[in-house]
This record gives sequence, C-alpha cells and structure tokens, in this order.
Amino acid sequence: FLIFHDIIISYASCNTMANKLAQGLLGLGVKKNDRVALMAPNIPQYVIALMACFKIGAIAVPTNPLYTVPEITHQFTDSGSETVIVMAAFADKVVQVMQQESSIVKRTVVAQVPGKQIELPDSENVFDFDELIAGAENVDPDIKVSPEDIAMLQYTGGTTGSPKGCMLSNFNLVAMAAQDSAWYSPMVALSEIRTLAAVPLYHIYGYNLNVNLALYVAGSVVLVAQPSVDNLLAAINQHKPTCFNAVPAMIIGLNQHPDTPQSKIKEIRGMVCGSAPLPVEAFKRFEELSGARIVEGYGMSETSNIVTGNPAYTRRKIGSVGVPFPDVDIRIVDLEDGTTEMPMGEKGELICRGPQLMSGYWENPEETADSLRDGWLYTGDIAYMDEDGFIFIVDRKKDMLICSGFNVYPRDIDEVMFTHPKVIEACTIGVPDPKRGETVKVFVVLKPGESMTEQEVIDYCKERLAGYKVPKLVEFIDELPRTSVGKADRKALREWEKSRMK
Repeated sequence: FLIFHDIIISYASCNTMANKLAQGLLGLGVKKNDRVALMAPNIPQYVIALMACFKIGAIAVPTNPLYTVPEITHQFTDSGSETVIVMAAFADKVVQVMQQESSIVKRTVVAQVPGKQIELPDSENVFDFDELIAGAENVDPDIKVSPEDIAMLQYTGGTTGSPKGCMLSNFNLVAMAAQDSAWYSPMVALSEIRTLAAVPLYHIYGYNLNVNLALYVAGSVVLVAQPSVDNLLAAINQHKPTCFNAVPAMIIGLNQHPDTPQSKIKEIRGMVCGSAPLPVEAFKRFEELSGARIVEGYGMSETSNIVTGNPAYTRRKIGSVGVPFPDVDIRIVDLEDGTTEMPMGEKGELICRGPQLMSGYWENPEETADSLRDGWLYTGDIAYMDEDGFIFIVDRKKDMLICSGFNVYPRDIDEVMFTHPKVIEACTIGVPDPKRGETVKVFVVLKPGESMTEQEVIDYCKERLAGYKVPKLVEFIDELPRTSVGKADRKALREWEKSRMK
C-alpha cells in the first residue's frame, strides 16, 4: 500500500497500525465527530493517522506543516481541533499554540521519522505516535460511521480570502474515488495503479489522486516528502510508479533536469496535471520524455478535487480543462445575475453539481449560502464552453482587473508570456492607478542564462494582446511565490506589491 524510500507497508500492516492508533486516540479522549488536525508532509504516519480518524468517525483536518504559528492557530481555532498529530520537525509550533492561554488544542501526538529523530517538546499532553500504537490493541473500533458523516475538513487555499473548511463526507470521498477510477482506467489498468505522491497529501489534489484512488482500487502509493526534482527522479528510478499526478512546477523541473532522459520516467503511463495551466512547450517536452499522455483537469477543495478532465485517449484539447466528470453537471452562467445560461463560447461563472460536492463550509453559513445555491456550487471561476463541450478557464472572478472600464483577466497575460522562448513562467496582478483604476503588472521568471528588458516584454505583449491588456509595469524575479500545492500565489504578489507602495 505505502512505499517510502526503503519502507514498504502492506494494507494489512497499515490497517493494524490504524486500528491501534484509533484505540490510542480513543484512550486519550477523542470521540466521534471531534476534529483531529493532521500536520505532516507525505510520510506513512500521515496516512495511518488519516485511516485512524476514518475508523473512529473523527473529522480529519489536513494542515500545512509550513504554516506559521498564527496560521495554524487560525485553522485549529476555526475547526475546533483539540487534537493534533504532527511530524516531530514541526511539533514546536503546535506546542506553542497548545500553550497559549486561549488555545483550543488539548493534546499533541508527535510522529518521528526513522533516522531523523527529534527530541520531543517537554510539555504535558505531548504523546509519542509510536508509543501510542505500541500500547494499544489491534481491534477495529466499535463505532458506527455512516456515508453522510463528515470525514474531512479540507481548508481552502485562502488565495482569495481567509481559508474556509470544506465539509467533505465519506460519501463525497468514495464518489470522487469512483469517478477517478473511471477516468484513469483507459491510461493504466486499475490493478497496476502505483501513484507517485509528490503533491502534498494535506492538499485535496494530493490526497484524492493518490490515497483516495489507491484505496478504491487496492493500488500503491509512493510517498515523496520533499518534492525536489532530485527526489522525484530517485523515487521514479527506485519504485517505477505508473501514475504521476503533478503540478506544472514539477513537470517543468523534470523537463529541465539533465538526468531525466536516462531515468525510468517511461514507466509512467497515467499523468494528470492540475492546480494551474501547463505551458504548451512543457506539455510537449514531458510527453516526449515519458511517453505518457498528460490529462489536465479542474476542481477545488469544495468538490473533493475534480469536476472536469480531458479524456484520456479520445479527443483532447490542450489549454482546456476538459469535459464534465461522470455524474457531474456544469453550467456557465451570467456574472451579474448568476442564473442566465451563457451561449457557447461566451464567458461566465462556472457552476457545478455532483456527488462529490461539499455540504458547506464549517460553521460559516453566510459563505455557504453564497457558494451553494439550489444544489449548485458557484465556483467563482470565469470560464466558457466551446461547441464540443470542452471547458476553458479564463480566470478567478476575484482576480479580474478593471482597467479604464475594461475587464482584464490576468491569465491572458500569463499565457502570452508562457509562449516566449526566454520565459519559464509569469504571474500578472493589478496595481492601483489614479487614472485607470488599476494597471497591469507582470512578474516574469526567465530561463537560466537568459536576459530580457522590460520593453521587450511590453512589445511582445503588444503584438498579441489588446492595448488595454498590455502590461505597463514589468518586474523580473528569480522565482514566484507559491501556494502549498505549487500554484503561483497571486495573492502573495499583490500583498508584496502593496507593502512596497506604502
């Protein structure tokens, strides 16, 4: 089931450890429907802890271990997480939160990584993961868990506001796994699923297309805790995964690494790319190197991950996020009234419904009412559908700029810059302008050894974009800030720009 460097854990062994951890958590006072935060990179203990939560009906709260103390304080407080299971390297932050006078956290379970032992914080109510398992019975918990029970509070990335906890039920996750398997089966026989789990499991994309899919088809998961290109290649060469669910930064990194052509990358047959658009040049190069066919899709935390995808072996449109998944309905509606369906080819807000939709945001009725209306999820993404039913994402509704009264979608500029031979990637934001309201600024990352002037960028855009979309400001940077899943972080760039303008 789980493969981590030289460690192999079977389904039976994982089940035994999950049973014992579940009994240990019950002994600490954890009950059904209690929230348990899981804070670790892609290590076996994360998956075992998740299975233990499922067994006792506790609600797992995946948490980014790189979060700061204020960020984890917000997530623990908002979710009401009294118990935290954390990798030892990040335990100090949790203990800091637990020791705050007003803290919701009552107990912390610390997981050590073999060969990288870290002394446990000297604090009451800090427990060792391995000792908790060793002292418990291998007995299935006698707790009734139903399909409608909440299995997970998956927090949104917070790129357009404060993170919100999406309530995902057991039914949502199983429905999503069934949809995944139907989409994946033309690429890889389900009996041969061995995923390369490099996208963080605390992100819904990382969890769904690795652990969730593997559980549904009895597949294997190759865990990569630190997804550097060297680590990805090491895992590919050692374990020969058949499936790789990636983000663009990983694909671009592999394309540029000198050892990739000689690696065992051709073992990969099923390839999904998500979180952000993949430049066409990167698309073609990776398919040449691996022989795999890349499938791009679209989804979000609110949908247990995926609602659309490009077909695996029939018609595919590069740049599109594909067609609706099985049992999913998609509509493109007017941005103003939210109900009028837009004609083919015209932009509007993408709304969707299906069995994988969340029931709402945790203890947030206002945001829930705004996003879920009459059974439809209003995604906040601007999109259009072509005459063949393929969907194209234009931009986030909240990212749209208004320059001199014109609507400008930052991704239009990003995608033009992706086509420049000197550019690795780009990210566009709006900055305040006394005359235009907002003006367009693009941050550009150049390929190693390349040089470029601001005027070259502007001239390149002038040839390919309407005048009001052409950036007035250009800044070259070494790398873009990223969200936990590797997506270019537009919000961070806006905040950085705002702090420099003060």
